[in-house]
Amino acid sequence: MAPSLDQQLFLLLNADRGRPWVDTLWAVLSSLHFWLPLLIAGGLLIAWRGGFRGRAMLACLLLSIGIMEGGIINPLKKTISKQRPYHVLSEARVVKLEETTPRWLAAIRPPVIRAGNPAEAPALGKSLPSGHTSNMFCFATVLTVFYRWRGALFFIPATLVALSRVATGSHWPSDILLSAPGSVVVTLLLLAVYSWLWRTLAPRLVPTLAARHPRLIAPV
Repeated sequence: MAPSLDQQLFLLLNADRGRPWVDTLWAVLSSLHFWLPLLIAGGLLIAWRGGFRGRAMLACLLLSIGIMEGGIINPLKKTISKQRPYHVLSEARVVKLEETTPRWLAAIRPPVIRAGNPAEAPALGKSLPSGHTSNMFCFATVLTVFYRWRGALFFIPATLVALSRVATGSHWPSDILLSAPGSVVVTLLLLAVYSWLWRTLAPRLVPTLAARHPRLIAPV
């Protein structure tokens, strides 16, 4: 049977390029643990120096990611139960960073690569939707709404992270093609709800703050 277009695109992005640094780059982009200290530091800096806009952005971002993870992504993974590529294709490559301490050392070492093994496929698949893709596009959407074109620049790393999930063998191309726009739509809906709640409840709960900031998302 000829491979589907999804499989063909996956194998194209997941192929061994003969350049270890390419696999390392994709693995770095795909590793949440690698970037977590930087994300935490950035969040603390924005909370300290970002003013009302920065703190409102952080609150909306964390709330949106929490709602999507617990209320949408994980339930859909269980409902759809789509197997990951390395649980379907023996020719798939699973590319991960070496476990190192400190974590940044993994970026200068060859990644750990193993072949897919359909025999190890679990009963419940977790390929769709892609959590990394959904969260990154949620992040980019929130930044764009709060900071306009400057925030929209974050769609570039968000796209690279989404592609890295295919290149490292964790997701099918169709997973990210569905997860990315779905995340944008859900995030925009959530932001609309937050704005309505702020206009409705803030004048009663925090009247002084609401008087200074009548809109949760103010024009830049």
